Amino acid sequence: MACSEQSRVACGIGGFYTALAIESVLPILHSGPGCLFNVAGVLALANGRQSAITYYESSIPSTNFCEEDVIFGGVERLRNLTAKALEYYKTDLVIIVDGCTAEIVGDDIEEVANDFADSETPVIFASLPGFKGNNVWGHSQILNAIVDQYLTKPSKGVQKGLVNIFGVLPYYDPFWLGTLEQLENLLTDIGLTPNIIYGPGKGIEAVNQIPDAEFNLLVGPWVDLDIVEKLKVKFGTPYLHYPCVPVGATEIAAFIRAVSEYAKLDSEKTEAYIKKNEDRYYSYLWRFNRMGGVMFPQKFYVNASASAAVSFTRFLINDVGLIPQKIFISENVPEEHHAQIEKWLREPKYDGIKDYEIVFTDDGGLCDVEIKGLKSTDLELTRACLFGTTWDELTAKNNGFPFVSISAPYGDRAVVNKSYFGYDGGITFFADLYNDCIYKFLGSGSVANIDVQPEAALGADAC
Repeated sequence: MACSEQSRVACGIGGFYTALAIESVLPILHSGPGCLFNVAGVLALANGRQSAITYYESSIPSTNFCEEDVIFGGVERLRNLTAKALEYYKTDLVIIVDGCTAEIVGDDIEEVANDFADSETPVIFASLPGFKGNNVWGHSQILNAIVDQYLTKPSKGVQKGLVNIFGVLPYYDPFWLGTLEQLENLLTDIGLTPNIIYGPGKGIEAVNQIPDAEFNLLVGPWVDLDIVEKLKVKFGTPYLHYPCVPVGATEIAAFIRAVSEYAKLDSEKTEAYIKKNEDRYYSYLWRFNRMGGVMFPQKFYVNASASAAVSFTRFLINDVGLIPQKIFISENVPEEHHAQIEKWLREPKYDGIKDYEIVFTDDGGLCDVEIKGLKSTDLELTRACLFGTTWDELTAKNNGFPFVSISAPYGDRAVVNKSYFGYDGGITFFADLYNDCIYKFLGSGSVANIDVQPEAALGADAC
C-alpha cells in the first residue's frame, strides 16, 4: 500500500480552489466526501490558514459520491444538486467538477452542464480526476474551461493599457493575494490598467474583460503558459512572459523595464519610478544595524515550486549575495519546461558562483536526504540556509539551518496579505531571514536568559 508522504501538491480536484479565488464563482463537486477536505489541508488550512473568497469550503455543494453511485451512477443526483444550487445560491458562474471515482465509472458531467445551457446563470464543467494530475494541472483545467466554455463572444475592442495578469496560482502560492495586490498597485503606478480575476472585488466582470486586453502578462516560469497561448489564438492577444514573480530591487527593476518597453511606456517616468523606489529600498538596508548581529551562511538550498525556486534563487544571488548549493523543484513540472526553467535559474552569474545542481522531482523528501548525508566538511561552518515548505522547517531545525517558508504548504501561520513581491517584499524577506539567523545562532538573540534561580545565578553567598 502506497501513501503520500509530506504532500507539497494536492490532487487534481484541488483546481476548484482557482474557481473559489474568483469572486461569486461557485464550484459544484461530483466527488467523494473526503476529497474537498484532503485538498484543503494542503492548499488552505495548512497553507497560511487561507479560506475561500465568497463561499466557505463547508458550504460548497457536493454529491458526496458513495457506493450506490459507483453501481448505479450519480448523474441524476448531480443534475438535481445543480438545479438546487442555482435556486438557492447567489452566484455569477457555476463550474461542475468531478473527481476520480465519478470519472472512473463514466459519469458525464458535460451532459449535466449542457442541461442547464438555458439557465440565467452560466454552467460550465471541468474534469479534475487526481489520477490525471495534481492541483497545478487542475488549475489549468479550470482556466481552460472558462476560456473555452464561458468566453465565447469576441472581443468588444482592445482597451489601451488593459493588461490581464496570469502566472500567480491562487492558494497554491501562499502569498498570491498580497502579491497580486502589490502587482496591481505597481502596474497602475507606471500607467497601465491591470485586470486581475482573483481576489475580492474582481470576479466575473474581470473575467469578461479578458478578451479586451491590450496584452497578457505572464509572471512565472510555466504555469498559465498554455492559457496565454490559447488567448493569443482565440482573441489575438499578445503576451509578455516574465520568468518569475520579482523579489527585491534587482529583479523588480528588470521587470518594470521589461513591462515598460513592451507596453511602450514613457521610459523617463519608468526610470524615475525605479530610482525613487530604489533609494527607499537601499535606505532601509543601509539603516539596518549589523553591529553585534550575525552573518548569513554563504550557501543555500531551495526545495519548492518552480515559481518560488526561480524567484527566490535569483533574489538570493542578486540582492543577498548567497551561493546556491542545490535547487529541488518538487511539483512534478512537465519535462518540456525543464530546460527553460534551468536557463532562468542560471541567468545570474557572478564570480564565485559555480555550477549547481537543479533537480526536478515529485519527491519532496530528496532535499532532506541530501542534507542528512552532508559531512561537516561539505559546507563552510557546516551550515547553510534552507528555503522551502513547512515540511522543510524540521530539516532546517535539526541541522541548525536558517529557514524561511516560501512554498506550499506554508504551515499553520497566518499569511493574510503578506507578500515578498518587489521592493517591500525584498526587505521583508531579508528581515525574515535575518531574524531566523538570530534565533538559530544566538537563541533568543540579545535577550539574556534570566529564567534561573537568583542563588544559582549569583552564588550561594550573594546578598
